[in-house]
Amino acid sequence: VSPDASGRTPIVVLTRRQNRIGNVPMLIGVVILVGGILWGLLAGNALLISAAVVLGLVFFVLAIFRSFLVRIPEGANGLLQKRGKYLSTIESGTRVLPPWIVVSHLVTRRIIPFDVPVQEAPTQDNVRANVQALVTFTISDPYHFVYSVSASDFDQVFQAACQNAMRAMVRQISSDEVNNLPRRDTSELRETLSTASESYGVKIVKVTILYARPPEDFVRSQEARQLAMLQQVEQMEQQALTQRKQTDAETLGRQAVIARVDREHEELHLQIQQAEARRRVVELEAEAEELRLAKLQDRLRMYPQAAEWEWQGEQLEVARGLASNTHAVVQLGSSGANDIARAFLLRDVMQGKDAQANTYTPTPTP
Repeated sequence: VSPDASGRTPIVVLTRRQNRIGNVPMLIGVVILVGGILWGLLAGNALLISAAVVLGLVFFVLAIFRSFLVRIPEGANGLLQKRGKYLSTIESGTRVLPPWIVVSHLVTRRIIPFDVPVQEAPTQDNVRANVQALVTFTISDPYHFVYSVSASDFDQVFQAACQNAMRAMVRQISSDEVNNLPRRDTSELRETLSTASESYGVKIVKVTILYARPPEDFVRSQEARQLAMLQQVEQMEQQALTQRKQTDAETLGRQAVIARVDREHEELHLQIQQAEARRRVVELEAEAEELRLAKLQDRLRMYPQAAEWEWQGEQLEVARGLASNTHAVVQLGSSGANDIARAFLLRDVMQGKDAQANTYTPTPTP
């Protein structure tokens, strides 16, 4: 079986010559038989006549024997007829059949692909969608396939059944689900097509949706709407982010104010503690000064001469300092002369005591 003009192998092939008796061997046998007999009669040779008869019969037997052999090619089934009536179906291989049983059709057993384009199928929300599907089937009953409908008519019938089933499926979905049709389970659609084509001896193997898409203007409007929704969502997210930033800034500001108040409170508490400590120090110093003055007063009361002596010593030290400083200017009051005289007198006394201490030599003990 050779491919057709479109390059596809035909599904059903009609046999060109149903008579399987070989005409050429039969004609050769007739020529040999008639020619040998005539030649033998004219020549009066009986042996030549016998040889012609034997050789002619050999060609006759060869032509008739070959008519009993029927060969069905691999991948096809053969439909047998007897006197124009369907007899049976045979599979691939060589069979021995009488010449009056002929092979009328050869039907393929291969899986056959069938394209199903569907244009402007309405969806549930009345949007026109374009769908492209591929249906693969096999011929399970060659008799019904051949004698129920012709191959050309089957294309139209099967195309209409597939398109109706596809339109019914598209009618059950919304426009948003059209793009998901290639990933949709098509087992229900396959069962529907199997039921519709069962009477033609066809078994549906698989239904594959290759392409499904709404019209371009609808797609553009959907894309624009999705873009607007995305922009709206992005704007809402941006507003939420801005509000969250503002809330965070307010929270941070409140935390900073609270921290500053706490810090000022701690500083104030520390200052109070420091003031309390200074007050305590002043009180302690006052108590110490009071105690020192009390002790000093007791000493002065107990040792009045020692206090006088100490006071004069301090005056003498002041006088010494003034005497050593030639640039010092001293302003004297009404009792200043007496003070100076007393200071010089004390100096002389002190110098005399120092001289006695320096000239005193202790007497050695015998």
